[in-house]
Amino acid sequence: MHRFLQVFFAVFSAILLSLAIPNELLKFGSPALGIIASAPIYMAVRRSKNCLECFLLCFLHGFLTHLLSSFWLGNFQGYALFTLGASDFGTGGLEAIMSLFFYFPALFSGNRTSLEETANPDSPLIPFRTLWFASLYTVWEWVKSTGFLGYPWGTLSMTAFRWPLLTQIADITGPYGVTFLFAFASAVLGEGILILPRSAEFQKMGRSRAFLDTFRCCSVLFVLTLVYGSLQYCKEYTQTKTLNAILVQQNGDPWLKGEENSIKVSQRLTEEKIDEIRRNGKECDLVVWSEAVLKKRFPGAKYFYDGFPSDSPLTEFIDRMNTTFLIGGPVTIDAAKHRYANSALLFNRHGEYVGSYQKMHLVPFAELIPGVEVDFVRKLMKDMVGFSYGWYPGKCVTLFDIPLSSKVADTRRAKVVSVSEGGIAEEFPQKPEKSVTISTPICFDDTAAEVCRAMFLCGSEVFVNVTNDAWSLTDSAEIQHAAVAHYRAIEYRTTLARCTNAGYTVVVGPNGKILQSLPLFEEAALAAEIPVYERQFTLYARLGNWLPILLAVLAALHILRTVLAPEKSLAISGFRL
Repeated sequence: MHRFLQVFFAVFSAILLSLAIPNELLKFGSPALGIIASAPIYMAVRRSKNCLECFLLCFLHGFLTHLLSSFWLGNFQGYALFTLGASDFGTGGLEAIMSLFFYFPALFSGNRTSLEETANPDSPLIPFRTLWFASLYTVWEWVKSTGFLGYPWGTLSMTAFRWPLLTQIADITGPYGVTFLFAFASAVLGEGILILPRSAEFQKMGRSRAFLDTFRCCSVLFVLTLVYGSLQYCKEYTQTKTLNAILVQQNGDPWLKGEENSIKVSQRLTEEKIDEIRRNGKECDLVVWSEAVLKKRFPGAKYFYDGFPSDSPLTEFIDRMNTTFLIGGPVTIDAAKHRYANSALLFNRHGEYVGSYQKMHLVPFAELIPGVEVDFVRKLMKDMVGFSYGWYPGKCVTLFDIPLSSKVADTRRAKVVSVSEGGIAEEFPQKPEKSVTISTPICFDDTAAEVCRAMFLCGSEVFVNVTNDAWSLTDSAEIQHAAVAHYRAIEYRTTLARCTNAGYTVVVGPNGKILQSLPLFEEAALAAEIPVYERQFTLYARLGNWLPILLAVLAALHILRTVLAPEKSLAISGFRL
């Protein structure tokens, strides 16, 4: 019976978390489920009788959560073996390794039983257990979201997408503040379910002071987060300029429909939208086409597109539209070494290629293939999935300076003191700037905190993302990507515009609010008036992922202290009933 319940807890937690994340049933997920989703796995860890049991349960939890929430990775052409299969076992294995840290306090447990703990109203074990779990779960989500194998999907922070008042703390903690808050709430719930009904002393007293204090602490954190979130969500941010952009969603997988079709559909949608806004007396500053629209490698390909497509060559079309274009396509880094980059290509209003940004955070084993320089590896990949080279990661941040046509006045004010007027101060609007500096994270890039932070610190005023997610064939994949990426706007209190080939094409404000969007899987173009706000250096912009790093250091110090001097450390016994 014990084993059955343990497996049930792990499976049930995975199901709850998968339903809390945007999915095919609940398109934008469920924050309410997110708050309780980790309670069953907390209970399973707490009831584990040894390290091996905890290891296997956490593997099962990680494996199932990834499989149920990211099943669409199996649609990634021939790479399903890597994108879904390998990542499933990798995620489960990584959580299993983390289980050793989840379970660590039990290794130094005393003989105190759950009943004895609850009979002591001042027991320090109850708050310690819950805080330890919340801290280590936060570290776990940071570890799985960072580095070469980083994949920030299947996380608790994704479940809060519909509750923007809770996500506002991202400008302080990044998404990991939300993770900690939700994991803490789940741990408190799991603790209550396990210890309270079983304690005769608890029923006699009517309350356990230690548990009640822990519950109050969790409640206070939620209230403080909501108060801060309310203030930030309703705050009026200082707008300095407006970028008039057209975001084109051609609703087609370029791998399947081909380059010519992607270009022609994008041209039609672009021209229709430019004609529309010009009839309204406005001008377009930037046209954005999604990732992977173009197939030929630049800079050499600029001559090819002088005549392709034959009936409306790309170069001539951009020149006729008379505006700046940003289009996803490849760039040659070093042909001799087979180094090619997935890039965002910038064209001036005359159709001339002027520069590119190379994607920095590549999808492991799909875009970034280790050992691709070796002939054997290329042949193996060619035989297995039909591709042999993959992409070469960009090595530096590239920013684009986009000229503006907007006459919208700067909302900032300045005081000018004139001596001739007797020193009287008068307010005048700031002179509007004539350009905006944008950064262009490509697809997976906008989920990589280290990439977007580098872009912001280098001077980015707006994130303009280009994405190809059409291959997923599912609404949940499109919205999940947006749920992860929208934290970038909150973290830096800036605007994020996402141009995708099937969805979720959207403009996100500095408080995470959706300003404009297009329906999923439809041919459409969005005339986006992208607000540009005064740059402000949030705590997260200055310190990065300080919260999970701090929690990891504190956990490591506790483990070290326990190993070196177990008699002086806190006796932890509560991971077993």
